[in-house]
Amino acid sequence: MRKRLRGWRVGAALFVVAAVARGQVGPSGVGAGPLTNPAPFAPAPAAVSPGALSTALAAAERAHDLGFLSTAAGAYRELLDAPGADKVGLTLALATVLLDGDQPLEAEKLLASVPEPHTAAWRLRAGMAALRLRKRPAAQAQWDVIKAEEISDRDRPWYNFFTGALYDTATPRDVQRANTFYVNAERGATTELARARFQLAAERVRLRETVAPTKESLDVVKSIFDQLQGREASYEPARQYAVLLALQGRRDDAVKFLRENVLLGMPAQERAWRDEFNFMIGLLADQSRTGAGRNALMELVAKGTKAQRQRQALQILANASPRDPERAQLREELNRLIAATPPHPLRETLLYFRAQLALAEKDYAMAEEAANRLLRDFPASPLRLHAFGVLTQSAWEQHRYRAAAASARSARQALPAVQAGQPDGAAAARGDLGVLEAEAYFRMGEFRNAADAYAAVLREPGAKTERASGLIFQRVLAEIQAGAATATAIIDEYATNPAFTLDDRWQAEWSLARQLQVQGKTDEAYTRVGQLLSAQRAEDARFAELKPDLRARMTWLHARLAFDSDRFEPALQQVEVLMRSLEGVEPKLRAEIASAALLLRGQTELAMKREAPALETLKRLRDEFPKTEAAIQSYLTQADYYEQQEKIPQAQQQLVAIVDNPAYAASDQKPDALYRLALLSEKLGQDKDLEEANKRLEQLVSMDATKLPVDLTFMARLKQGDIFRRRGDFPAAQRAYEELVNNHGQRPDVVIAQLRLADCRSALVATDPPGTSAHAAAAQSLYEQLRDRVDAPADVRVEAGYKLGNLLAQRGQHAKAAQVWWNDVIDPFLKENKEPFSPMDKRPYWLAKTLMDYAKLQEDQERPDEAKKAYRLVLQTKLEIAEPSAREALKRLGEREARL
Repeated sequence: MRKRLRGWRVGAALFVVAAVARGQVGPSGVGAGPLTNPAPFAPAPAAVSPGALSTALAAAERAHDLGFLSTAAGAYRELLDAPGADKVGLTLALATVLLDGDQPLEAEKLLASVPEPHTAAWRLRAGMAALRLRKRPAAQAQWDVIKAEEISDRDRPWYNFFTGALYDTATPRDVQRANTFYVNAERGATTELARARFQLAAERVRLRETVAPTKESLDVVKSIFDQLQGREASYEPARQYAVLLALQGRRDDAVKFLRENVLLGMPAQERAWRDEFNFMIGLLADQSRTGAGRNALMELVAKGTKAQRQRQALQILANASPRDPERAQLREELNRLIAATPPHPLRETLLYFRAQLALAEKDYAMAEEAANRLLRDFPASPLRLHAFGVLTQSAWEQHRYRAAAASARSARQALPAVQAGQPDGAAAARGDLGVLEAEAYFRMGEFRNAADAYAAVLREPGAKTERASGLIFQRVLAEIQAGAATATAIIDEYATNPAFTLDDRWQAEWSLARQLQVQGKTDEAYTRVGQLLSAQRAEDARFAELKPDLRARMTWLHARLAFDSDRFEPALQQVEVLMRSLEGVEPKLRAEIASAALLLRGQTELAMKREAPALETLKRLRDEFPKTEAAIQSYLTQADYYEQQEKIPQAQQQLVAIVDNPAYAASDQKPDALYRLALLSEKLGQDKDLEEANKRLEQLVSMDATKLPVDLTFMARLKQGDIFRRRGDFPAAQRAYEELVNNHGQRPDVVIAQLRLADCRSALVATDPPGTSAHAAAAQSLYEQLRDRVDAPADVRVEAGYKLGNLLAQRGQHAKAAQVWWNDVIDPFLKENKEPFSPMDKRPYWLAKTLMDYAKLQEDQERPDEAKKAYRLVLQTKLEIAEPSAREALKRLGEREARL
C-alpha cells in the first residue's frame, strides 16, 4: 500500500496541466507545444515555447515583408489564440499587417481591444489607422502625444513614415518635409524589400489621403498633357493627371487614360517611364488573375528596369494572391523567371519569394531548394539571413530539430555581433536565434549542447530581460537533464538575481529534486531543500531569505521528499509547519498549498497504517477545499487504499464520487478515474460487472478527444476489446481492435492491438462458411506480420509465433506448425538468447507452451527422439512453469532420469 502511495504520481499528477500531459502542439507550423512539464503550484507552461514563438514570429514578419499579408495575418491570429500569448505585442503586429493590407477599419477595431495605458507603439498604429480612415485630426492627436524617445528602433521607420504622411495631408500641404520623412523611413528599413514597402506606402498616401482636386485643376493638367503629347515631356503631366483622376475616385478612367493615351504610343526606349505607368496601373486596376492591374504588374516584374518598382510589384502581387488560381499563376511566373536565360536581374529576390511561397504552402522541398540556391548563387546577398530563416522554419515545422539548430546557428553567425548601443532589433534577432538553437537541442535530447546554447544567449549584451528568467530556468533544466553536477551551483548562482523570478526558481528546485529522486538520490534532495529552509543558512548570500510564496512551496517539497524517503514522522511535522506558516502567501496559492498539504498528510497517515485519522484528514480536505484538484486526488488516494485491501466496492464508491459529480465534470482527473473504475469492475468479473466496465470505458472514449490523453484513449479502447473477448463477443472485440489499428498505426504499442485482433480472427475461424477461410487467413497474416516485425517487443513476437503455429496445427498443417515453432520461436528466442529473463517478461510462458506443444506434436507424429529433445530443452533452459510436465513426459517416453 505504502509503495503505491509513495510515487510522484500521487503527489504531483493532480497539478500537471492536461495540455502538457496530452502533448498538445502549439499553433500549426510552430513546432511542438510546451517545452517542459509544470511543477506543482506553478503557472502552466506557455502553449507556444520560446523557440517555437521565435520561429512563428520570424515567419510572420517575413511573410509581411514580402507582401503575403493574408499569411502573415493568419500567423499572428493563430499566435494570439494561444494561451499565455503576448496579446499586446501580437495585436500591434497584426494591426500593422492590416494597415498594410488596406484594412484600416479592422485595424482600428483590433487596437480598441488593447486596454489602457496605451504605449507609443499603440498610438503610432492608431494614428495611422485614423489617417487611413480620413480622420486626420484624430491621427494628429495621436502623433502629438507620442514622445519620439519612446519609439523603439524597430518602429522608427514607421514613425518617420507616419510623420511624413501627416505633412503630406496637412493644410497647407508640406511636400518637401513629407518627402524628407519618407526618405528617412526608407533609410531605416533593413532590406530592399522593406524599403520598397515604405515607398509603396507613400505612393498610396498620395493616391488616397490627399485632398481631391477640383475640376479646374484637373483640366489644367490635362491641357498641359495634350499640348505635350507624343513627347517625353508629356509623361510627368500624364502621371499627375492619372493621380488626380484616382483622387476623384475615377480609377477606371485613370487606367484607361494611361493604357490608351500614354502606353499605346510610347517608344520602346522609354522603358523607365513604362515601368512607372505599369506600376500605376497595377496600383489602380483589378489585380485578379485576368485583371489589367495584375497584367501590368506581371509585365513590370518580367521586363522592367527599375528594381525598386519590381520589388513593389512583387509585394502587390503576393498580397493579391492569397489562394489559387492567382497563387498558382504567381508560382508559375516565379518559376519561369528564375529559370530564364540570361538570368533575371532580380533572380536573388525571385528565389526568396519562391522559397517563402513554397513554405506557406508547406512545400518544404521546394522552399529549401530555393533558399539553398539563393545561398549558393548569391553568397554575399543581404537576403542571406532571410534564406537561413526559411531553412530554419522549414526544418522546425517538420520537427527536424538538428537541421533547425544548424540553420539558426548559421543565421546567427550571419548577423553582426551585438555591440553596446546597437539597435534593439539586431540584439533581439540574435537572441531569438540563440533561443531557437538551444530549444532545438533540448527537444532532440542533446541537453549538454542545449545548456551551453542557453548560457550563450544569457551572456549576450542586450539580452531581453523580460525573458531572462525563463531562459535561466531552461538552462538549469538542461543541466539537470544532462546529469551535470553543476546544476545545483547554477541555481544558487542565480538565486539572488532579480531577473530569476520566484516561479522559475521554484520550478528549478522542483525539477532538481525530481531528477535526484529518479537517480535514487532522494536523501540528497531532501537534504538540499532542508538546507534552503534552514535558518542557519540565512547569512549565506546564495540562500537569501526566501519569500513567503517560495518558502511555502519549498516546505511542501521538503515534506513530500520526507514521505518519499520513508521519513513519515518528519513528513507529518513538515506538514504541520507548513499549515502554520502560510501567512503572507497569495490567497489562491495558499489554498492550493494547504489542500495539497492535507492530501500529503492523509497519504502519510495511510502509509503509517493510521486509517482512522487518515480518513478524517481526507474528509477535512474535501470539506475545506471541495473544488481543488487535491480534493479530487483524495478520492483516488482512498480508492487505491481500498483496492489494496481488496475492498473493491468501497474503492468503486470513491471513484464514482469523481466521475458522477457534476462539480468535477471538467476535472483532468475524471478520465483517469473512469478508466480505473472500469478496471475495478472488470476485476469483479461477473457479467453485470463487465457490462459496467464497458459502460465506463465507452463514457471515457466518448469524451471530447482534445481533453483526453492519447495514451488513455488507446488503453481504454484496448481494454474494451479485452472485455468483449472475455464475454465471448468476438465481433465487437474485433471492431474495437480494428479501430485502434486503423487510427493509431504510428504508435509502437499498436502491435498489442494487432495481436489481439489476430486472436479475435482466430477465435472466429469456426464461423467461416464451409469452403472459406476469411478469418483463418486474416489471423494467419496478422500473426506472420507480428512474428516478423523486428521493431516489435520480443514478448509480442514470441506470442505471435506460438499462436501462428497453433493455428496451423489446428488446420492440419503439422509440418509447417513444427517449422514455425522451432525456427521462428524456439531457436531465435530461446536457444540463441543469451540474456536472462526479467520478472516482467511474458516470453518464458509462451516459450514453455511452444516447447511443450512442439514436443506433443512430435509425439503424435511418432517422432519420440524429437519430442525428448524438446522436453529436455525445457529443463535445460529452466522454464520452471513447464518443468514438472516435461519431467513426466520424459518418464513416459522411457527416460527414468531426466538427463539434461
